[in-house]
Amino acid sequence: MEKNNIKMVVCDIDDTLVHKEVHLSKDVINTIQRLKEKGIYFTFATGRMPYRVEVFEKEANLQIPYVANNGSILYSNGKIIYSKMLKASLLRDSLRRFMQEDPKFTVIFSYEDRERPIKRTPWIEARLHKYKGYDETLGDTDDVWNQEVHKVYVLDDYRTGLITRVAKELDKLGGGFSYYQYGDYSMEIVAEGCSKASGVERLIDYMKLSKDEVMAIGDHTNDIEIVSMVGLGVAVGNATSKLKEVADYVAKGEVEAGVIEAINKFLFDVEV
Repeated sequence: MEKNNIKMVVCDIDDTLVHKEVHLSKDVINTIQRLKEKGIYFTFATGRMPYRVEVFEKEANLQIPYVANNGSILYSNGKIIYSKMLKASLLRDSLRRFMQEDPKFTVIFSYEDRERPIKRTPWIEARLHKYKGYDETLGDTDDVWNQEVHKVYVLDDYRTGLITRVAKELDKLGGGFSYYQYGDYSMEIVAEGCSKASGVERLIDYMKLSKDEVMAIGDHTNDIEIVSMVGLGVAVGNATSKLKEVADYVAKGEVEAGVIEAINKFLFDVEV
């Protein structure tokens, strides 16, 4: 693969482009602009819902769609281009049991424009005004569970081992969903067959490109597939060891510094 063959850069957001920042840095914005001037597209592949990407989309002045919600949504300029929903009822009995066992266990339903908790837990209380919809408790009723949603997010703030138990329980169920576990802390559950990889494949087809013409940059296990399948896969310096193992290049810099380093090295011929 010739490095100058890259026509699109697909980048994760959390702990890749930003850590806890709520805006892109000037250096990142300048780098994205330089890519555009060279005729190279830039976009995101993220686990976030579109409403939580909006500010970054505007700051990056994205000209093409991005992958949201771990691949179940392809989104651009306020419009869903593709979406696959999850039947929450598939998870009802299992997640109800864990909520009854531990009242601090947090379950959140994600919609296009907001995220709403089933119950108000201490974790939700501490973040009521941080994210849109956290103050709109759904309630644990059958009608609530008989919905199609974009994602169910479950979280164990105290890291008691409950998330691993949830994963084992879900593995016993008959399917209809995919999940991504983040250690002992949390898990994202989306529609079956959805992943960042499926979302990026859909984006590549939409853009009429080949996988060899794409650079993907990430930090976590849900980035492994996209980093593995494209022409040039990059892990930032703070990435998990599993992602570093499959990456074509592991940046010395962490988070945004690693993103800029890789782009400079491979697309602007800058020694790093």
